[in-house]
Amino acid sequence: MASKALKGITIEIGGDTTKLDKALQAVNKRSAELSSELGEVNRLLKLDPGNADLLAQKQQILAEAVSNTREKLETLREAEKQVQAQFERGEASEEQVRALQREIIGTSKKLETYERAARETAEAVEDLGDSSADVED
Repeated sequence: MASKALKGITIEIGGDTTKLDKALQAVNKRSAELSSELGEVNRLLKLDPGNADLLAQKQQILAEAVSNTREKLETLREAEKQVQAQFERGEASEEQVRALQREIIGTSKKLETYERAARETAEAVEDLGDSSADVED
């Protein structure tokens, strides 16, 4: 969805002028990989919710997903500034501005979801550690 909605928007990142969809290509690819891996771990956790190894993997994947999504959000926010300036000069359309704003909102929500899941997973790992300590006592 993002690449179709953001086509035609040109921005400057690190001195290079590039199309926004191309600039986000690596981040979007990594996001899809992490999402797929997270889905696999979640399926296995349904079968064994207390598995420490799977919880650790989930925690690591979520940390990477948070980092990756933050990177995407930063890129989109920088692009928003540039596209707004382009719009004011008549070089970008109102539709492009709105599409970019929708992408920013969606990415922000996804980041919140990953952060919440990371907190919940950290709590589950902590609870598992507490349970193990109780058993040892």
